[in-house]
Amino acid sequence: MDVKRLKVTELRAELGRRGLDSRGLKVELAQRLQEALDAEMLAAGPDEGGAESAVVAGQSLARARLAGGENDDDDEDEEDEEDEEEEDEDEEALLADEEEQMQSGPGEGEGQALLAQPSGDAGEGQAQAGGSGGGVNGAQPSQEEGGPGADEAAADAEAKQEDDQAANEDDEKAKQAGSDGERRGLKRQREEKEEHGRAYYEFREEAYNSRSKSPPPPEEEAREEDDENAVILDTHTSDLHFRATKDRYGGQPLFSEKFPNLWSGARSTHGVAKGKVCFEAKVAQNLPLKEGCTETSLLRVGWSVDLSRTQLGEDEFSYGYDGRGLKAENGQFEEYGQPFGENDVISCFANFESDEVELSFSKNGEDLGVAFRISKESLGDRALLPHVLCKNCSVELNFGQKEEPFFPVPEEYMFIHSVPVEDRVRTPQPPKTTEECEVLLMVGLPGCGKTQWTQKHIQDNPDKRYNVLGTDAVLFQMRTRGPEVEELDTKSQDQLTQQAARCVSKLVQIAPRTKRNFILDQCNVYNSGQRRKLLNFKGFSRKVILIVPNEEDWKQRLELRKETEKDDVPESVMLEMKANFSLPEKCDYIDEVLYEELAKEEAQPLVTKYKEEARKLLPPSEKRTNRRNNRNKRNRQNRNRGQGYVGGQRRGYDNRVYGQQQQQQQQQYWGQPGNRGGGGYRNFYDRYRGDYNRFYGRDYEYNRYRDYYRDYNREWQNYYQDRDRYYRNYYGYQGYR
Repeated sequence: MDVKRLKVTELRAELGRRGLDSRGLKVELAQRLQEALDAEMLAAGPDEGGAESAVVAGQSLARARLAGGENDDDDEDEEDEEDEEEEDEDEEALLADEEEQMQSGPGEGEGQALLAQPSGDAGEGQAQAGGSGGGVNGAQPSQEEGGPGADEAAADAEAKQEDDQAANEDDEKAKQAGSDGERRGLKRQREEKEEHGRAYYEFREEAYNSRSKSPPPPEEEAREEDDENAVILDTHTSDLHFRATKDRYGGQPLFSEKFPNLWSGARSTHGVAKGKVCFEAKVAQNLPLKEGCTETSLLRVGWSVDLSRTQLGEDEFSYGYDGRGLKAENGQFEEYGQPFGENDVISCFANFESDEVELSFSKNGEDLGVAFRISKESLGDRALLPHVLCKNCSVELNFGQKEEPFFPVPEEYMFIHSVPVEDRVRTPQPPKTTEECEVLLMVGLPGCGKTQWTQKHIQDNPDKRYNVLGTDAVLFQMRTRGPEVEELDTKSQDQLTQQAARCVSKLVQIAPRTKRNFILDQCNVYNSGQRRKLLNFKGFSRKVILIVPNEEDWKQRLELRKETEKDDVPESVMLEMKANFSLPEKCDYIDEVLYEELAKEEAQPLVTKYKEEARKLLPPSEKRTNRRNNRNKRNRQNRNRGQGYVGGQRRGYDNRVYGQQQQQQQQQYWGQPGNRGGGGYRNFYDRYRGDYNRFYGRDYEYNRYRDYYRDYNREWQNYYQDRDRYYRNYYGYQGYR
């Protein structure tokens, strides 16, 4: 058997027949099978081993020839398949392997590792332990029970098996202590963190979505013109996953059922920088969660400055009162006030007339005291805006639009809606049309520096207010912080990262409904994924930011990322990304391609090198069959059996017999052929019409009609039977009625 010429499916079949591990790259499969064959030949002896190898080789060669013949027939159909289908097949094969590896337990892996011992002394010992002089996988030689020497042979085999097992255990320990290259034939021992990490789940989500067709761009949500003087929630600066009410005096998270750990926040359209101002926030209700969900419903309310993130209390100049009875400032949490929840009303006060800016709160009318004191010099001329951040709950706000407040407020304070317009500070207006908005699609391999470029670009262009759609940004909004929040274990962190990657896919789908500027901070190495994402942003200025550093810098950044984030990209995922990485070009859905590090002339050879190296290590993609290929394959088989058209003529029947039979059929049922005017079909129709008029006329009788219908139906049944018999005899298949 020539192992090098076998395909991946044939390698897996041969390994499965021997009970060995059939997962991994093609190089590993071929090496594992070759070692098993060497062990079998050593165990079987020169004569039997040669005969057995010849039989197995002949069977494999016959299967290879048969598969090759079928592939030759399918070549003309597979030439029309697009590149994105090939990418999908690679992704599906890799995802199938990853799923299978995740589901396999430790017991199964140990058993497969013992079965897949390498060639040499260990392989010979395993074959001899299974049975000396046996067939495949150490099969016992045919020997009658109770025959001469049976007990002695069994005792010798058992003693030898114990010695070989001890030797195998020593070899296995030595090989596990060595490098991966020395552990040939053993199932690769995966570290617990190898399948974890942001890049792994980004790749899985990208591969899953790239197999789907590009959905049509979503329609923009209709919205009435806002009153510029009204104090309402600003949907331009709020989280994309925050759903504001129609009047924009409240809201709730958009994905509370799918992602119950996701915080959603929003600020008001106006802020203040002087006077004594207040507003109210009520926890309207706690949203229902799925059964078994351990997440809680929380609201955080307070004040923040413009351009701060929506995570209230976790940035500088961002001050919040949390429902757990905590106050938060710049990521620092301290105990304050009382816990609050559903139906509770929190009043927020800002006093700019004292020596320092004082922020205080009250619960259901009960004063809780001053929570924050801010130096006016540090605050400067920044205005404070009402801010809410909720998780699994809906909030209702009173900026002063209500006739009566929820609870009485001190007389010296006024609601922000009652503050004169000239004393308020309005946040910048959102763009009027999508032509004024732009979307930047980051493209690059993991660790190349996309996130760093994104952060720097946001700092350099604060007026554009970019919304970052990336796994890091969503992970920041999914973590619940506090003074006593425990660190997540590896499994919980892994689940959180997986949820974040799914959430990003949802956000990319709903993002084109709004008029904002976006940065899609993911790898986006697949052309199908780039097209699927950018086609939704029709009307936007669509640009691709391509980051390809030189090889040395990229390796250093990967090492730095591994040290800081503890996130190591699996080798299989990295190879798959390299194999499918191609430089995008300007087209109907890409307005401009910008190279931020290496120029195109330098990046193209490097990307080509990555692709060639990866494709040598990856197994060949298995062609995915679809309905069209199956239908064409059946048609070709039918043509070979005498059915269908070949060269414009039917095969499998005699034209003369067919002509005679057709003439008889026409004469029997329709009259003389070609006489459509006076006889044949005309006579039959006239007779039927006359009978119909007679039976349905004045002299209609039920019994006469019944008898006529039976005769008429019997004639048609005879016709169908004759026609089916004719089709069976000459066409080879049953006629259609």
